[in-house]
Amino acid sequence: MVKGTASFGKRQKRSHIICRRCGSRSFSLHAKYCVACGFRRSKKMRKVYGWKKRKP
Repeated sequence: MVKGTASFGKRQKRSHIICRRCGSRSFSLHAKYCVACGFRRSKKMRKVYGWKKRKP
């Protein structure tokens, strides 16, 4: 059995939905928190670290 096109047809489950705090498609259905803003994990907005930001 070759793992190829036939396996891709079984991808129907969603892992992330739209977050109601930040609006991005980053709210995890399994972990029940937003990866982008930290909604339902903390009351503070999650921020990007300085070393993670793009440099022009």
